[in-house]
Amino acid sequence: MMKIRYVVSMPDPSSHLLRVRLEVRGAPGGSLDLVLPVWTPGSYKVRDYARHLQDFRAGRHAWRKVDKSRWRVQAGGDVDVEYSVFAFELSVQSSYLDSDFASINGAGVFLYVDGAKDAPIEVAVRPPAGWAVHTGLEKRGKVWVAPDYDALVDCPIDCGRQEKRTFKVRGVPHHWVTQGPSNAPPRLLADVKRIVEAEVKLIGEIPYDHYTFLVHHSTERGGGLEHRNSTVLQVPGTAYRPREKYDNVLELVAHEFWHLWNVKRIKPEQLGPFDYEREVYTSLLWVMEGLTSYYDTLIPCRAKLFTPEKYFKRMADRVQKYEEKPGRRRQSLSESSFDTWVKLYQPNENSLNCQMSYYEKGELVGMCLDLEIRHRTRNAKSLDDVMRLLWKQWGREGRGFPEGEFRRACERIAGGSLERFWADLVDGTAEIPWNRFLGIAGCRLEKEPKKPEEGEPARRSRPWLGASMGGLTVSSVLEGSPAAKAGLSAKDELVALNGAKVAAADWDKRLDELEPGERARLTVFRAGFLKELSVTLGAKDNATWTIKPVEKPTAEQRSIYESWLGVKWPSKK
Repeated sequence: MMKIRYVVSMPDPSSHLLRVRLEVRGAPGGSLDLVLPVWTPGSYKVRDYARHLQDFRAGRHAWRKVDKSRWRVQAGGDVDVEYSVFAFELSVQSSYLDSDFASINGAGVFLYVDGAKDAPIEVAVRPPAGWAVHTGLEKRGKVWVAPDYDALVDCPIDCGRQEKRTFKVRGVPHHWVTQGPSNAPPRLLADVKRIVEAEVKLIGEIPYDHYTFLVHHSTERGGGLEHRNSTVLQVPGTAYRPREKYDNVLELVAHEFWHLWNVKRIKPEQLGPFDYEREVYTSLLWVMEGLTSYYDTLIPCRAKLFTPEKYFKRMADRVQKYEEKPGRRRQSLSESSFDTWVKLYQPNENSLNCQMSYYEKGELVGMCLDLEIRHRTRNAKSLDDVMRLLWKQWGREGRGFPEGEFRRACERIAGGSLERFWADLVDGTAEIPWNRFLGIAGCRLEKEPKKPEEGEPARRSRPWLGASMGGLTVSSVLEGSPAAKAGLSAKDELVALNGAKVAAADWDKRLDELEPGERARLTVFRAGFLKELSVTLGAKDNATWTIKPVEKPTAEQRSIYESWLGVKWPSKK
């Protein structure tokens, strides 16, 4: 079998160039095609990593570039190739190198030998003196090894002087590796452990020998990217205080850790082995990401890190956000999943009106699906059982399932057809009957009037324009809104309201001083020219959306509530 070895070095970290040597032994005669992926698993956008590759050389062998990401070397036997990768994008989907540390995303760094992705791989990493290497790869002597290219790409590599702490769950080590200072509280590692324990308990087993959290504290954009036995998390160093920001970090941890089952092992057959040269389509990303978002808020509640009140507050906020997006009436969950390559990661000024995130709606539909299964089985089964079934039948065996298998698994657990549920909420755009589903667990979604500030009169509604702003520049206009009817457009720059100059800091206050139904004059710059528009302001309920338990639950509602959230029904105060 062909042998493949990579050597990664960083002779001048300040240049942001990773030096890579690819050694191929036992290549067949003729030509050898070397390919760099155009995307990375877990992030469904074509990124064309080849734009960062430079200084390609193949020693004495002739070569030519065949397309944007493919190099053809005229050789057989032993082939040594060298190249550099400019690594200066600090995100979870890319690679980064500076004088402090390196973060290597394999898809953007390692060329693969076409036709030999299943060959075993060795990686030698040569960081600057004093830097340690952290990765989910297995170490053998002085090199790290992977059984094939997919496994290599699925193990990011960090190098630097990071802080490393370790805890164990069921005897298995979990490493928390951080880069950069932060205001994380001392209890953080204990809270992370509780999340891991809760998720392991749900599935029932641990499918890895060790797990690594690679945490980057940065002012760059945040997020996370899942891998089979590791994850990269990027958050600001100040992301742990106050408590609300800390809760967001806990959700991120719960989300990426849950992915080690849902998407990395429990997955549709399209998601591995991977085609790295083109888009991979599935209508089930709402299951992979939306249901993971559902669990990332529910798990902290079950782990006693969130109170039920906090869980309901977060879910009510998301219901409200969903209900305020016109795109929910146009794009279904399955369509959103399929079109992710051209829509979700590449939004435009009209996206709010024509599309819906499978993360956002998938989380809410996941909650409804869980409650529906609990209702149909009189609380004997739940969405947890669906995930365990898929794990045992497919994930544990390393097999991806056909597109229709997720629905079939849900129907098997629910004990009957879910055709109407799918037609309305997955493949369709029907309104979601929130209280029908929440009522299963003895809860209700309500709107509570906001309390006025001291000395201010109570207001049932507030003026509504229907335009999203970035400073004083309009970023989007909701269809059917007062802004749309007045002809306000994205990219318009607001200059004055009713003839008086406005500043970004006081725009919301100035608008709120008006009344619903009142006419107002907006002065804007559009494409460099001054325009004046007349708008009749609409009304928006001055209310807070809440989810609360009902006063007198049935025995079944109480039972479902308790097993769903992992807490006792609230006692009367």
